[in-house]
Amino acid sequence: MAITAAEIFKSVEDIRAERPLIHNITNYVVMNNTANALLAIGASPVMIHAEEEVEDMAAVAGALVINIGTISAPWVRGMFKAFAKAASRGVPVVIDPVGAGATPYRTETVRDLIRSGRPTIIRGN
Repeated sequence: MAITAAEIFKSVEDIRAERPLIHNITNYVVMNNTANALLAIGASPVMIHAEEEVEDMAAVAGALVINIGTISAPWVRGMFKAFAKAASRGVPVVIDPVGAGATPYRTETVRDLIRSGRPTIIRGN
């Protein structure tokens, strides 16, 4: 299925009109770049990874982006909580499996995230 330039432009126009709040659980390395990219297309980024508040944010966000570049037990618990809440609302979920396959912990985390719900997009390089 090919995506046309017209479809891409229409999607960007829709984002600019809607200005969706995008919940990001992402690594420190790309946090600023991700926020700026989302702002550039008209979205409203929020970088929240604290497990104490991820469910509240996922309850109101228009999409969820999970990047496992920075991974620790509290962040992983937050990822699962946010994913469950976003999935229950039917909003898009993007998983970026940074370093999956490099260590058992990363691999298991990504595998378990994917099994816990149905991500809309699994990003790959």
